[in-house]
Amino acid sequence: MRQRRFFFLWLIAMAPLLGAQPVTLTPAQEQEAKAIENLLIAPCCWRQPVAVHYSAAADEVRMEIRTLLTQGRSRQEILDYFVAEYGAQILAKPPAEGFGAVAYYLPWLFLLAGAGLAVLLIRRLRPAPAAVTEVVTDLSADKEKDPYAERLKQELWG
Repeated sequence: MRQRRFFFLWLIAMAPLLGAQPVTLTPAQEQEAKAIENLLIAPCCWRQPVAVHYSAAADEVRMEIRTLLTQGRSRQEILDYFVAEYGAQILAKPPAEGFGAVAYYLPWLFLLAGAGLAVLLIRRLRPAPAAVTEVVTDLSADKEKDPYAERLKQELWG
């Protein structure tokens, strides 16, 4: 891998002497190249998109993208080319088939299950509403029912 990087850097440095023309793109092609760079992961460490990763391998992928665009290849053809060369792990977003589908849909299932569990816990732990008691506004009716009410009132408040 180290020899490959050295060769690539040497080739870039010697390109003007060897008569190689730099790849020139139209603004639309350059915009498409940047979009494709965001869809691919750098093949050196598999951690960042090629668009933000700075390494010889990422530079090589950027150069290949631009070369393929000048050849008239479409976005899907370029992505297929890199998948054929590096495998599906080079894609920033795995295809939604097989394990890729599980990896894509499983977090959403956990999110929905967690939200449902939170709703159930909130309902379960919420205090029950207080029982509604009937308020008696007419106390004169209670005095007739309870003969000791007047006596209690006299003993308590004199």
